[in-house]
Amino acid sequence: MSGSRPRAGTGRSHRGRTCAVGFCLCLAIALGCVTRRAVSREDPPPSTKSQASPAAASTQPPVKAEPAALSTPAIPAAAASPAPEAIDRQPYRIELHLSFDPSARIDHARRAALLKQWQAQVRRFVGPPWIITIAATPSPLASGNLETLEAEACSRFDPAFDKIWLVRISAAAPASGLVFTGREYDTATRRLGPLQDHTAFVLADAPRAMLQFALELFSPTALITGQEGGRALLLVRGGSIAPASEMGKVVSKGTVFVPLRLITMKDHSVAIRRIAFTYLQTQETERAIARCAIVSALRDPLTQRVALPNTLAALGIKPGNNTLRLRFLNRPDLAPAAGYTLFARAVPDGLAHELGMTDRAGRIALKPGFADGLVVLRLVAGTAEPLVEFPMMPGESSDEREIPIDPMPLSIGYQVQLDALRDEVIDLVAQRSRLEKRMEARLQGEDLEGLEQGLKEYVLLPSRDLCADRLSKMKEQATEQQAKSKTPVLSKNIQARFSELQALIDRYLDNEAFQSYTEALERKRSERAGTAATKGSSKRQFPAAPAPAQSSIPGETARSAGPGPSAQPQAPSAQPKTDKPPF
Repeated sequence: MSGSRPRAGTGRSHRGRTCAVGFCLCLAIALGCVTRRAVSREDPPPSTKSQASPAAASTQPPVKAEPAALSTPAIPAAAASPAPEAIDRQPYRIELHLSFDPSARIDHARRAALLKQWQAQVRRFVGPPWIITIAATPSPLASGNLETLEAEACSRFDPAFDKIWLVRISAAAPASGLVFTGREYDTATRRLGPLQDHTAFVLADAPRAMLQFALELFSPTALITGQEGGRALLLVRGGSIAPASEMGKVVSKGTVFVPLRLITMKDHSVAIRRIAFTYLQTQETERAIARCAIVSALRDPLTQRVALPNTLAALGIKPGNNTLRLRFLNRPDLAPAAGYTLFARAVPDGLAHELGMTDRAGRIALKPGFADGLVVLRLVAGTAEPLVEFPMMPGESSDEREIPIDPMPLSIGYQVQLDALRDEVIDLVAQRSRLEKRMEARLQGEDLEGLEQGLKEYVLLPSRDLCADRLSKMKEQATEQQAKSKTPVLSKNIQARFSELQALIDRYLDNEAFQSYTEALERKRSERAGTAATKGSSKRQFPAAPAPAQSSIPGETARSAGPGPSAQPQAPSAQPKTDKPPF
């Protein structure tokens, strides 16, 4: 065939076939352009557009408005994949590892019935926000010691699940019933939640008790999107999914979160670090947005002044059943802080109450249930000098936390001196009040000598200027020591005590009462002197009686003059008058 001569017209036919092939290629390219324009109208993700090759697009026919069963797939599979769903529309995928203690005496039939009834109540009260899968073979961790369990032991669970629930059911010790004990592991943040427990006193009430236990065990997750008006803004996962009832809401008022910082390291690994002594308490909710108050011992806990790229997230937390162990150490030698009193106050505006005192090693253990929610702990030296103040969730962890403090010995010394001076001022106010009452009684009883004696005792008491001078000298000395040592001596508490004592001196140690009683004594004395002078002058100015006139007839003068002004009437004779002589 290679040596035979070509026939006539063979070149013309070859050129015709070449033109036909070129026309088909042009048509395919045009169809590919139409297909790409149709795909661009669907607005796929940018990564999907870059993955679709021109050759694959050129071989696809144009998209037509046909039924799905009849149309030919024209968009590549990569381009047809849906965009990732927003975080607030994503439910929580939960895997339950349920272990039954032999003391519970629950067989397979009762186990199946309990789980069936519990799942029915979850669908009824929680609904779409939870997608629960029950592990056919529970993890051995569920039957172990959950209180001492570490988060590293839970790292082998399937990352396809968002939450891992390790639950154990055992018999109630003092009475008949069941006790649910468990912990939650969050696979995204690799954090293990606090120990939770709930008791079902009646076996028939076990499904409802297990639902309540699951609600206590569950902790939502969120992204911290910013701050507004001093509050943190959280985008809560599953917040836009409508629950089956109000009980199933993912976040509500009062929900507490722990802020986390996800830092991208130089080797492209992600380090998850908790922001210490900081909590976010939900105040308002609007669909998936939660506005939370920032409760922290730090000045700016959610700062973005971080060298490496980072993202702020949050994980819900609830009071646990762990014993909270704290140890306080004095700076700089980290010696045990013994003999300090610890107070607790509920957030936001609870009353402070005493929890206990640190032992010789500076330790204090807080049993579960000492508070129902987030509290602010304050360590106090002396009577009221706060050394450290920080928020804490009861039963959050059983691990011991070491907290270094500044003992502030100079401030505590001045606090003792101020307390002593305050006691003296209060005693002085009491003595003055007692003398004032006594002098008031003497004044009302016209006992001027007793009033004068009370004024003499009043003068012997310490004066107001003396107490004010002692206080001012003490404050000047504290200011000089603070400038020399360059350590805080005049703390806020000490400054408030100085102001309080100064106000006490100015208000109660005035001399108005002494001056008023002195003036009253002088007035009474002048009144008495005036009364005595008036009586004496009236006696000296009284006129004398005129002398009786002389008469020549004896006895007439006496009859005419009559009785004088001072004359006394004569008493009648003891013997009766008779005409007969006496003898």
